[in-house]
Amino acid sequence: MKPTFEIELLPEAIEFLENIDDKTREKIYYNIKKAQFVNDNELFKKLNDFI
Repeated sequence: MKPTFEIELLPEAIEFLENIDDKTREKIYYNIKKAQFVNDNELFKKLNDFI
């Protein structure tokens, strides 16, 4: 299965992820991967014109 889009994290995002607890980090990574393959509106509900 081919991802719908590719993800590139900015250095600031990587630094942020390295500084949060493991459980939260894993959930973020899980949701990023899920978003690449599945069109789940729940994952994107808080996005707006500025993001």
